[in-house]
Amino acid sequence: MKRDPALHPLSQHHHFALIQAWEMRRAAEAPAVKRPALVRAAAQKFLRFWAKTGREHFREEEEVLLPAYARCVRLDQDSDVMRMLADHAEIRARVQTLEELLASDDESAIQELQELVAALAKTLRDHVRLEENVIFPKMEKTLGEAALLAAGKKLTRLHPKKSCEI
Repeated sequence: MKRDPALHPLSQHHHFALIQAWEMRRAAEAPAVKRPALVRAAAQKFLRFWAKTGREHFREEEEVLLPAYARCVRLDQDSDVMRMLADHAEIRARVQTLEELLASDDESAIQELQELVAALAKTLRDHVRLEENVIFPKMEKTLGEAALLAAGKKLTRLHPKKSCEI
């Protein structure tokens, strides 16, 4: 699906989030002998991703994109946006639990960690798909070009396009 260039930064973040979800899912489905170490490594990698870009990504959606959309649509009457915000809260809660489990020396928590990583991977994947397949197309259709462009200028690019200098 062709995405409006203004939303490219968020879609780029989504690409990397899907990679994280895939890696967490693979770790959670690994053979039992390897699973604890792989799950711990995937969880630690995800937390680095979260600290570097995930937290900021949610903030930009909530503080830049949604207010632009709210000028055209009542957000509380859009069930997809309400699910998006509920997903954000759920993912944040799971991140906090993940941090607590990884900081714990309790080896008996490994099963809980494995279940959490698997659930977080699914939630993250489903959340990205909701935004990419439902919410962003709806916003592109509703917002005018000027509103999209203005919002896009406030979004963080992970890999800024380099200008060609001669």
